[in-house]
Amino acid sequence: MQKEFPIIWLTGNTGAGKTTVAFGAQRSLRAADDSLGWHLVILDGDEMRESISLGATLSAQDRHEHNLRVARLAQVLQKQGLLVVVAVIAPFATTRQEVTNLCQPRWVYIQRSGLGASDKPYEIPENPDLVLDHNTLSIEASREAFITFLRSQ
Repeated sequence: MQKEFPIIWLTGNTGAGKTTVAFGAQRSLRAADDSLGWHLVILDGDEMRESISLGATLSAQDRHEHNLRVARLAQVLQKQGLLVVVAVIAPFATTRQEVTNLCQPRWVYIQRSGLGASDKPYEIPENPDLVLDHNTLSIEASREAFITFLRSQ
């Protein structure tokens, strides 16, 4: 039986650095010819909106459904032996709870001040498995902390 990696879900407000951390970790792992990097697939929010959620708006309902679609896709890929890193905002606690019920991801909160907007609300997660604070950490330090977290999983 093939080992199942946990699904890792990067959450944080728009512009916090989710995509940067995810793809940076993948590049670093692959450059080091680390087998973990070759098992890692990234489901990026913008790419997912242009594919499995084409036409979805930024309404709360469409965001919710978009997150559930991504979670279902992450499950399919996980079952094929891939390490799935999701870089999707997941802005609402209720949505994150449904995602947790569906695929039990490890939550990584990328914190960065000054990104909130009234038209794009974001509820901070209560108990993430890892917090990467981009107010104090450089992108490089954050990427390395994320890689260490991936290895621990």
